[in-house]
Amino acid sequence: MPGKDASKLSDPRLLLDESLTPTVAQALALVGYPIKTVRQVWQQEGTKDLEIIAWCQEKDAIWIHADDRARKVHRIQLQNSGTGTLWIHRPGGAMTGREQLRILSFVLPKLALKLREQPKVRHYKAGATNPTATPSFRPTKV
Repeated sequence: MPGKDASKLSDPRLLLDESLTPTVAQALALVGYPIKTVRQVWQQEGTKDLEIIAWCQEKDAIWIHADDRARKVHRIQLQNSGTGTLWIHRPGGAMTGREQLRILSFVLPKLALKLREQPKVRHYKAGATNPTATPSFRPTKV
């Protein structure tokens, strides 16, 4: 699988998709996460998924998104590129920025550890059934 050896990364580079709230990236950056939003990188809205996948492959970044369609439509490109993904499952299709931040704050340290321990596993799913539930985090298939 192409891509750099994730086991050598201290913290993965992260790219937050437009399907999630951009202020979440700002909050995570304030506490030291190497994160950018799609809008910061491309200086526009509506960047195509294939451009995002190519950028993540080049930068060895993890694409954080909530777009289940992207996982299905771009399955082959994601598998061939070695790009890692963290899919945030939003029950009912909606989630507040506060809830997104809570989930990401909980799972990002776990993601960094998993990428070091199991660098070939590149796709993960996270979510929570309600605002007081402990967020789930597990490998997933694209």
